[in-house]
Amino acid sequence: MPPHGYRTAEVPLPGTAAVRIVLRLLIPDQAPPPGGFPVLYALDGNAAFQDIDAPVRARCAEGPGAVLVALGAEEPARFARLERTRDYTPPDAAGAPVLDPHGRPAGGAAAFEALLPDLVARAEALAPVNPARRFLWGHSYGGLFVLRHALGQGPSPFAGAIAASPALWWDHQRFLTTLKAQLESGARPRIPVQFHTGGAEKARATRSLKPEARAFMEMRDALPETALPELACAFRRAGASDGLTVFPGLSHGETFSRSIRESWRALALDEGGFPGP
Repeated sequence: MPPHGYRTAEVPLPGTAAVRIVLRLLIPDQAPPPGGFPVLYALDGNAAFQDIDAPVRARCAEGPGAVLVALGAEEPARFARLERTRDYTPPDAAGAPVLDPHGRPAGGAAAFEALLPDLVARAEALAPVNPARRFLWGHSYGGLFVLRHALGQGPSPFAGAIAASPALWWDHQRFLTTLKAQLESGARPRIPVQFHTGGAEKARATRSLKPEARAFMEMRDALPETALPELACAFRRAGASDGLTVFPGLSHGETFSRSIRESWRALALDEGGFPGP
């Protein structure tokens, strides 16, 4: 297959929010395969789009190609901290919004999830994709969103997903407890999930002396190191995961870049090992 490049497209969504959602796309500059290109939807899209940079694209230039849809924000920061906290995190057990350990509004995952059909339609009006090979990726809070979506009700627009370093400490592990209870009761995830983590996330966790960081660190540090492997095993027992990939030596932040690059490369080069069909 001759090498190919990628063209970009950007779609700011209409709205009155202070920071609007922006879709940033990478589209192979070649004819699509029968049925269309596979596509990866990435949360924290500003950072994800930065990480699928020119060298990464060049290394994938001889594969069949894949579309990237980075769900980002109309601001220059790598991470839209207020928006990701609000949009990716689950509510409390009663379904009510919560505050994160830093006091930021959180628990709005259901409202963001309701936007997905429109986001998918807008993105795929610009690129010929194969709906049967449509995948979702999220890291940390985005990983929580992936897990909540996987155990949701009704059909999913995605064929599978990747949860990288999900913040299972969230809300004093209450969301993790809910996930485990669902799986133990026989609930079957509606899409398969592949799990990623860094091998040094706990050893290299960031520390802060700021008083406002204390609650966050206490919640994070209380999470057992076995929590993610055990959850991955529970998904696997439910027939909905190929397991857990550990990136040796990587911290939580470093795992973001490694995971999105590995996930998109596997899709663009058709290397297999992707969750779902």
